[in-house]
This record gives sequence, structure tokens and C-alpha cells, in this order.
Amino acid sequence: MAQWESELEELMARRGRALVGYGYTLCRDRTQAEDLVQDALVKVFSRLRRPRGMADDGGQVVDLDQPRLTNAEAYVRRAMLTIYLDGYRRQSSWTGIKHLLADEDRAPAAERVATARVDVAVALAQLSPRQRESVVLRFFEDMTVPQIAQTLGTSQGTIKRHLSNAMEVLRGSLAEITVPEMDTALDERLDVVSGLVRRRRAVKVGALGGASLVLAGLLAMAALGGPSRLLSEPVVPATQSPEVSNAAVGGWAPMQWTDQGPQYRCGMEVTELTSTSDTVELELTGDLTVDGYGLTAQVRITRTDAEGPAMDGGYPMLVFAQNGQVVDLGAGWHEGGYPLPGAGESQDDVAEAAAATACGDWTVGMISETFLEPRPAGTYDVYAVMPWADGDGTSGMAVSEPVTLEVPEVDVPAEEPLTVDIRDGYQPGWLEGTRLACGAHASDIPQGPHVPAERGNLRLSADTSGGSLTPTEVTATFEETAGKAVDTTRTPVTLVWLSAGRVVGVGRDVWSEPAEDLRVDAGGDTSVVVPVEPDTTCLTDPAEGLPDGGYTLFAFTELDPASDGEPQYLATEAFADYYIGE
Repeated sequence: MAQWESELEELMARRGRALVGYGYTLCRDRTQAEDLVQDALVKVFSRLRRPRGMADDGGQVVDLDQPRLTNAEAYVRRAMLTIYLDGYRRQSSWTGIKHLLADEDRAPAAERVATARVDVAVALAQLSPRQRESVVLRFFEDMTVPQIAQTLGTSQGTIKRHLSNAMEVLRGSLAEITVPEMDTALDERLDVVSGLVRRRRAVKVGALGGASLVLAGLLAMAALGGPSRLLSEPVVPATQSPEVSNAAVGGWAPMQWTDQGPQYRCGMEVTELTSTSDTVELELTGDLTVDGYGLTAQVRITRTDAEGPAMDGGYPMLVFAQNGQVVDLGAGWHEGGYPLPGAGESQDDVAEAAAATACGDWTVGMISETFLEPRPAGTYDVYAVMPWADGDGTSGMAVSEPVTLEVPEVDVPAEEPLTVDIRDGYQPGWLEGTRLACGAHASDIPQGPHVPAERGNLRLSADTSGGSLTPTEVTATFEETAGKAVDTTRTPVTLVWLSAGRVVGVGRDVWSEPAEDLRVDAGGDTSVVVPVEPDTTCLTDPAEGLPDGGYTLFAFTELDPASDGEPQYLATEAFADYYIGE
């Protein structure tokens, strides 16, 4: 069997169900979700499998019969999102949403129609395509407003307007419905609304050879169940960490947790790690097991309500605490798509934790952060946690009672190799006293104390417009968040360049330039335009310039020092896919 075939089979065996669930959160139709997965697999694996020099755009591609494909799930998820968005962008009128309201070829019973209308999927179908895109990216993909604006190629104000209008429609739609007793499953209710008019695709044998013929079987296996773990990747021996990383007590919140509430952060007190409702109960029922991805433990999920709507949520994950503090906040799958048991029922599954700690060093990945530090071996209080939601708009967090366990260290996946020739470890004098240097990671960029882009009541965001892969400028926006005007100074905003998750350009020496006044009114914002200029500071041969490929840009500035004299930095991801090349 060729290397690419084994990669494909392993991805679908381990993460097929999660991919279908992700597609379902986008289109709210199981068959269309499976179509999205298949199209994305074809797009990713067929492109990467072609020999070098045969890409459609003339660029080079990786031959999967040689090296292993790393981070395959992230590439497939990105392709699914692109395919979904492209489909709606091509249909700006009624044709873009009419399939959501298609009737069945037979009339359903009146009680089934009434039951179907109470599902959130029906309310979502009333949104415009752009509103629906914004809602899915905000509440299921855990994206911030700037990230949504960047993904959709529009302004943050437009996204805020779409979200506001969408929430008004959803609240109105759900409030007008008298909820009857639900006697049909979620899938059946969705079928009533969506109907049986669905697109059928021809098998794309030419793109993947014989592999396309097994995609349907792999998808079916994923839909029925199977292990829910990430695609295993080559690993290297991890260095033993003698103590918990300082990041664990620094207030850092992984991206997946930022919308769950401000109390969820690295270093939080375990007294704040409690269930928000007793409707869903979790219980750890087995010891930890090491697998190719990280750690797993058996967990029992129980619905305590005697009757109630269908529920789904994120996959169960493991959180680790020591001495009354959370030292590793699991960065698992928070978006919907994982089905919970029915009212009064229980089911057994596994809760997971990646090999790397989510409260240590991190860098940028295709979907969110990629964590880098191995979790130190030792004795921990281990919790199972899981966000959940129902069709009535109620959501919560389920947390198990802790179990004290001996936790082994697990080898972390190898990083993607750096293809840019840099002076690894070089640090210009103006950056002395920071961790930012050539070859560093995103977590080494000086930032605020809680989340990367926020310091006190000031938040930094960055935006590009026009949808270009090579924007000529970035708009950095300072937003006041606490209702109190800010008067301070800042250095000019510079851009830090990353490739394969590592810093290959540290930006210009902004600290030698005059500081600029910054005033942001209460609840207001102030923006500054920053030119995009490829940075050659880290290159071994600056005259060659940055090689062709994709780069991630971070906007970075320093504020007037705090009252204690400590430096105050702000930084945020500005552009995820800047491309240099033909």
C-alpha cells in the first residue's frame, strides 16, 4: 500500500466521525456533510499526491508516496470550509438557500412538521448565506470577529452587523414557536425540513485513483463510530520537563476556550472548574491509556433529565490540576457535532488529551494553536470536561469529579520542518529582554497577560480587506473593552513573520522610532494602517529575500509601561495565509 493510502485510511479511521461532525455544523445536513468531507479529501490528497511540477498553478507539491503528511486533519478542515464558503459565494440569490427549504416527495404528518420546526437548524435556514457563514464561524468554529472578517474577506464592522442581524432573526424565530413534545430524532427532524432533494456526485476516480472507491466506506465507518483521535504523526523523544511550565499559571486561555467564559484559563482555581448544570453528568471510569496521539480515559456521559431535546457538544477532553490549580486546560474539540445520549440515557466513550500541554509554548496552526511542550510526568487531579448545547439554545459545561492519577509523559509530534534558511536564535539588540528571536514560536512574541491580543481594557485586532493572498497593508485596530477611555502612548506597529510556525522575520526596530499618542474612547476604537513589507532580518542571505510559500503575519506593538514599570505589549495574528510567489 502506498504511503498516501495509509495516511488517508488512518485519518478516516481515527478522525472521520469528527470531520463529518464539523461538516454538519456548517451545512446542518448529514449527507451534505459527508459530501464536504469527500470533496475535501479529494482536493487535499489528489493535489498533494501529484508529482512535483504538475500542480494546477505551476507550483510544487508534496509527493505523498515519500514523506508523511503532517497535520492532515487541519488541511482537510480548511478545505471543507473553503468548499462550503465557495458554494455560497457563487449563489448570491434564492438558489443559494432554496435547497434548505426543499419539500419531501411525500407529505409528512402534521405532528412531524411541528416537531421539526423547533430545531435550531430550521431557524438557521432562515438566515442569509453570509449571516449563516458568520454564525457558524463564530459559534461553532470558535473564531473571533477579526478572524471571521479575514476568512470572508470583509470588514469587522460588516461581520458584527451580520452577527447582530442573525441573532435577532434566530431569537425571533425560536421565540415564536410553541415547543411540542419531541418524539423524533434530530436527524429525522432535519430530513423533514431539508427534504430528500440532495446533490449526487460522480465518484472522482481520476483524482485519487482507486482510493476514491473506498471513501464512501470510510465515511460510513466514521459515521457509525470508531476511535475519535487525531491522525498520528512521526514523533521524536520529548525532553523531560522538571516542573510545570510558567504558562500554566500565567492566565493563558487556548483559543477553543475563549468563548466559554473568562474563568476558563491556565492557572485557574479548581473551585471554578465546575459543571454549569446537572443536566449532563460526566464520570471518569478508567485509567489513563497512552496512544499515538496522547492520553485517553474511559468516561461515562449521563443525561439526568427525564425528557428533553436532543443535545450535542464537543468531544470529552481531559483537564489536569495540581495543588488546587489547573495546570493544563485541554484544547479539545469545542464545536458541535458530537451527539449526546437521549434524555435519561447514558453512553460510554473516551475523554482525550493531546501529548502536548495546552498551557505551554504554542505556535500558529492551520485551525488554531499548535502546542509544543510535553506534559510533565507526575501526579495530577484529572477531570473530564465537555461543552454541550441543545436545540432550545441552552448550553453549558459538564465537569466530572476529579480522579488522582499518575500521568506519564507522552512524546509530542515532530514540528513541520522549516524551509526558510535563517540565522536560528539571532536576536537584534532592540529585542533584548524578550523571547522574540529568529526561529522562535508565536508564543514568544511579547503579548498581553490573558489572551494574546488583550491588555487590561485594551484589545488589539488586525484586518486585511479585498481577499488578496498578498495584501499591501494591514489595518491594526485598538478597541476599548471596559467602558473607560484610554490615553497612552505606543510604539509604531510592526509585523512579525512566521513560516511553519516559527519566526523568520522579527519586524523593524520600532522602539528607536518616536512613540505615538494613542487615545481610544470608552467603547470605541482607533485604527492605524501598517504597510506589508517582507522582512529579511532573520535570513542567512538577506539579498535572496523570503522564498516562495505561505507565511503568517502578527501585528506587534508596545504600550506605555504600566504603573509598576513593567512593559506592556500587544500582539495579534494579522494574516494567516500571506503568499509569496507567482
